[in-house]
Amino acid sequence: MAIIEIKVPDIGDFSEVAVIELLVKPGDNVRAEQSLLTVESDKASMEIPSSHAGVVKELKVALGDKVSEGSLVLLLEVAGEASAPAVAPVAAVLEEKQPVAKVVPAQVATPSVAAGPIEIRVPDIGDFKDVTVIEVMVKAGDSIKLEQSLITVESDKASMEIPSSAAGVIKELKVKLGDKVNIGDLLAILEGTAPVSAPNQPVAQVVQAQAATSSVAL
Repeated sequence: MAIIEIKVPDIGDFSEVAVIELLVKPGDNVRAEQSLLTVESDKASMEIPSSHAGVVKELKVALGDKVSEGSLVLLLEVAGEASAPAVAPVAAVLEEKQPVAKVVPAQVATPSVAAGPIEIRVPDIGDFKDVTVIEVMVKAGDSIKLEQSLITVESDKASMEIPSSAAGVIKELKVKLGDKVNIGDLLAILEGTAPVSAPNQPVAQVVQAQAATSSVAL
């Protein structure tokens, strides 16, 4: 009989991995290549095998210990003279941990069932500022659909229709003909009657571009 040391084999680039499971105890008979313990790094879980067959005499690690390649795992009693294994044992990778991407949610309205008043505001209208309301297409009490045009505004470059960002019933209009509006200005108060969703930010639709007038000298 001989007592040999069973050590952590080549585990690649891993070091200081934590022992998360002990698969044998003193007195157990183990086979060559039988798993002795499980270790875990931040990238993978691995089982550490025995390089010889024999009887476990003494464990040299405990749960929570940190081990690296060459660390002593246990003492094994083997029959006859201890000889080097024909093939060096290799740690078996149980599970590779996938890197977790940190996702930052876009700042959009969360779909929900409208239970109260909804503010409808002027969406992104590009570089236009202080555009004039030249047409009001809805009135208080009207039922409107998502992205239905509410008003028409006009700048010195184009006319645009401003859509609704929700469906429901208009409770109160906040603009009138001749008013000047900008991005974010309040247009109407809506009583939602359908789920409020924001799959796409409403975009002002250009109705007519204002052609520049050329002066021709005669």
